[in-house]
Amino acid sequence: MKTLPIGIQNFKTLIEENYIYVDKTKIIYQLVNRKMGKYFFFSRPRRFGKSLLVSTLKELFLGNKELFKELWIYNSDFKWKNHPVVSLDFSTIGHRTSEELTNNISWKLEQIGQENGIDITSAPSIETKFQHLLTQLSKINKVVILIDEYDKPLIDHINNSEEALKQQELLRSFYSVIKAADAEFVFLTGVTKFSKTSVFSGLNNLIDLTILPGMGDLLGYNEEEVDKYFGSYINNIAAKQNQNIEHIKAGIRAWYNGYQFSEEPIKVYNPFSVLSYLSTQRLSNYWFETGNPYVLINLIKINKYPIENIQNSKLNDLDLASMEINRIKLIPLLFQTGYLTIKSYDEESRNYTLDYPNEETKISLKHLYLLGSTCVNYTIDCKITQ
Repeated sequence: MKTLPIGIQNFKTLIEENYIYVDKTKIIYQLVNRKMGKYFFFSRPRRFGKSLLVSTLKELFLGNKELFKELWIYNSDFKWKNHPVVSLDFSTIGHRTSEELTNNISWKLEQIGQENGIDITSAPSIETKFQHLLTQLSKINKVVILIDEYDKPLIDHINNSEEALKQQELLRSFYSVIKAADAEFVFLTGVTKFSKTSVFSGLNNLIDLTILPGMGDLLGYNEEEVDKYFGSYINNIAAKQNQNIEHIKAGIRAWYNGYQFSEEPIKVYNPFSVLSYLSTQRLSNYWFETGNPYVLINLIKINKYPIENIQNSKLNDLDLASMEINRIKLIPLLFQTGYLTIKSYDEESRNYTLDYPNEETKISLKHLYLLGSTCVNYTIDCKITQ
């Protein structure tokens, strides 16, 4: 059996070192064939594979066709041209202050320039460095721009509104450069969806894929994929635990399935939790343990929102898909961060009804409420083991 890809976010590594790759290239093709457009935004909860998706797009546009030889897109009419790729991951760019964020973006852009034989060091700002880099790279071929964790600097300062607004303004100016670039393809991803006016006012041509029909299983595993790619692992667990296969699958489904990201009734599993379970062979709360949801705990503490009102919350698509950095609402944030999901959609009212996706998130949210009521002055350092 191929190896479980726990924590592997690099597509090339995953393929070359014989990890399991759940083939999403048929859906990816819908984006890269340009019929839908070429400027995209996509939000999903943490640990859903956003970084692996960005890495996959990078290898596609670098024209590394042989990496895809066992995947659907290999035999498609994708052109496999080699494009310059500017890929930025804001989870790896230091941002303790807006000054540090500016300096580190500058350094990263200069590094990309050096790798392509382009000197941008004399440009006086990160915007002009970015513009000059894109202009010079476009002389080679149309540029592909990939931004991962675009919102990390904002989320990490959400409890310090002054610093958050400084970094918001900095990023708004930086992202505005993208609109003027005649790019081949642009893809930005993150956990939260801030409104276009707050972050993307200069980049108002983004197509938001977050709750778009047809994109519901771009990330996460659907039922068919779990059977196809992990059936051997499930069979081994059933044999080892002396249980029938359907019993094992029912447990996985109850704990880790149930995410729905559009009006289409397509359910997906949390990929990180599924992989963790297949590795340990024990149903447990893996997803919550890998994060530190201090923003949510503070919101729960401040808003005193009753937990019994969480289930069957109703929101329209505008409330569900975006927010303002200085006016964050709890329920939309719970959806964007994966603690709630779509259960149904009413076409007449255009309202979505939200609920817990599964046992893992239900337990996690109850734990958040416990922390929100017991942490008197919650910060990043407040222990989540109370």
